[in-house]
Amino acid sequence: MSKIKAYGELFKLKQTALLVYSGVFGYLIAAGLGIDWKTLCIFIVASFLSVSGTTGLNMYYDRDIDAIMFRTRTRPLPMGKLDPDEAFAVSMTLTIMGIALGFLINYWVGLSILLGFLIDVYVYTVFLKRRTPLNIVIGAIAGGMPIFGGYAAYVGYPTLKGTLLLLIIAIWAILHIWFIATYYVEDYARAGIPMLPVVVGEEKTVKISFLGLIILFLIILIMKMMNYATIYSLALSGIFTIFICIVLIKYLRTNNREFIRRAYKVLNPYLGFLLIALFLEKIFANII
Repeated sequence: MSKIKAYGELFKLKQTALLVYSGVFGYLIAAGLGIDWKTLCIFIVASFLSVSGTTGLNMYYDRDIDAIMFRTRTRPLPMGKLDPDEAFAVSMTLTIMGIALGFLINYWVGLSILLGFLIDVYVYTVFLKRRTPLNIVIGAIAGGMPIFGGYAAYVGYPTLKGTLLLLIIAIWAILHIWFIATYYVEDYARAGIPMLPVVVGEEKTVKISFLGLIILFLIILIMKMMNYATIYSLALSGIFTIFICIVLIKYLRTNNREFIRRAYKVLNPYLGFLLIALFLEKIFANII
């Protein structure tokens, strides 16, 4: 039982569930009520296996820096709860199984899962993370692959709307990581990870985050203009954008990192409610 619990920690099940959630809504936003339950179920399994395996592989390659950082030193590999070679083998097996199931749905689903794995593990974690503060700007593309794959699972090919959904998740992921890195900046500096707040400082990172929030809002605006969304999603995005900006301004005025934590906490419901809104619009509004 203790090993099962350790694998649950290795696969970061809450994070995995969030990415699978985004993939499921990618499918639902495409399908509306025309759901093929067999395809959706296979996609959920493929996503869960691939995201879990990819997360485990990231933990394998990061185990040395995880042991240094206070935030991560209790993870299963630094704590010796799992054998690293076994964790690598299990994680790689799950990833390959997820990719294979993706290709059973269609070529584009399989490719999106494969690219998500390669970008997240080898481009971001292995090559970029320890070399450049722009690491997550590239790595975040992997976070958008589940929703892109979910959309492609229904329509069968890449579309502009699917790509815009990918960009929503990618921008969200960049902000998510920047807020975490700002809150735990000393931890990242101790481990020698050149995250943006370590390199340019917390204040500049927060100011750059305003740009990310605006870009995210503009993507929803573009979707509204192209009849991919309605005024309701745009208004929802605007409300969350304003609220997070107010919280960030409070941080800049007080230098109290609890406001960074608060902004980080609001990002999850922002994404969750936005995806639900886009799905409901597909059902009840005349959008494509």
